[in-house]
Amino acid sequence: MRRSLVTGVILGLMIAAPAAADTLDDATKRGSLRICVVEGAPYAIKTPTGRWIGHEIDIGQRLATDFGLSPEFVSVSYADMMERLNKGDCDLIAASLAIEPDRLRQAWFTTPYSESEVTIVAARKGPVHTADLDKAGVVVGAVAGAPAVLLAKSKLPAATIEVFPDLLAAERALDGGAIAGLAHKAPIPRLVAVKAPEKYAVVEGEPLARTADAFAVRKGDADLLNTLNGWVEARKRDGFIPRTNTYWLATLDWMDRLKPRAASAKK
Repeated sequence: MRRSLVTGVILGLMIAAPAAADTLDDATKRGSLRICVVEGAPYAIKTPTGRWIGHEIDIGQRLATDFGLSPEFVSVSYADMMERLNKGDCDLIAASLAIEPDRLRQAWFTTPYSESEVTIVAARKGPVHTADLDKAGVVVGAVAGAPAVLLAKSKLPAATIEVFPDLLAAERALDGGAIAGLAHKAPIPRLVAVKAPEKYAVVEGEPLARTADAFAVRKGDADLLNTLNGWVEARKRDGFIPRTNTYWLATLDWMDRLKPRAASAKK
């Protein structure tokens, strides 16, 4: 009797448990892979003609086409990306997403395909050090949902950390003088400094942290997770991922692609 009861409970739990995710099967039937991206240079950028380019765009396009699918990019924010993923708005997140403990409880992460440093760009000419910003009355910005928020609070305990809904709002606050610095993943701080070296400088010394960045998938989606892990390993070994990382994350060559093309001369 006891054995029958236990067996019944186990069977009941198995029936009640949600079925394993069939994301790849659904994507194949649909003919497209839906990829959540966070808009912002150099990861996912809209050109003047409205076309997507960027590090995650190149990664996502290659990933989709390798499996005979069309990439479908879904713009999200750091604050709502996990909710959008779990709602099924996309099949995976490709946002050079840092593997962080709080995120591990919301999604499964693949093998890392890139690494990043979290640094600060200050609204002053260099040289600038962390101690220059770690003072009462100094306000440093960070983007909601990004690891820079907690890192800045930890590394700059005397300063005030203001959280913005997205990178655009944070950059506007920096440009307007509302904050003295912006903490974010590289290469954003360097991009800001390069655009206006007379106004901004990247904080020198050790970064706030170094992150391992990976794809995120819905918890329980073992088939997609295993597939992505294998894909990352294959594309690392054939050089595609290292080349893509170097182009987008270690150079500024791609900035020329954002310039409006001159109108063709009339004949």
